[in-house]
Amino acid sequence: MSNTKSSKAASGPAESMKRIEDVVAVQKESIETVVRASADAATKGVDKAVALTKEQVEAAVKAGAAAFKNYEDLLQFGKENVEAVVQSGSIVAKGVQDLSQSWVVLAQSSMDEQVAAGKALIGAKSLKEVIDLSSSMAKSNFEKLMAEGSKLTQISTKVAEAAFVPLSSRMSAAVEKFFKAA
Repeated sequence: MSNTKSSKAASGPAESMKRIEDVVAVQKESIETVVRASADAATKGVDKAVALTKEQVEAAVKAGAAAFKNYEDLLQFGKENVEAVVQSGSIVAKGVQDLSQSWVVLAQSSMDEQVAAGKALIGAKSLKEVIDLSSSMAKSNFEKLMAEGSKLTQISTKVAEAAFVPLSSRMSAAVEKFFKAA
């Protein structure tokens, strides 16, 4: 029996060792499987994160380029608006100069006529001549006032129309851009 005991005892520790080795091998294989799966998952996660980051960076660069282009467009649009305002202002300044010159000419000729009329009235020989001269001067002054008023109105209208053209052009461009963007 001692032989059986020692055989069982000998087979017992050897068998126990074998079982332990089998368990260790299974555990080792399980750990390796988990480590491989974790490494694969981590690698996939990193790859996915890198791809997402790359997409986001590309989108940001693209958006930045579009925004920069839009900023350039905005600057150009603003520059064109300023140029239109300057052009319109120049037209108005020239028109005001022309109007002022017309007023000066009108005032000068009116003053010359008033001096001539005063001399004529002083030189009148009768009351009837004074009344005729006064009536004639009033009629002449009224006709001149109407003619010069019409002339000044025409000049003012032309100046206003000419000054509005560059601004109208910019307003049309703004409306076009607004509806194009919408």
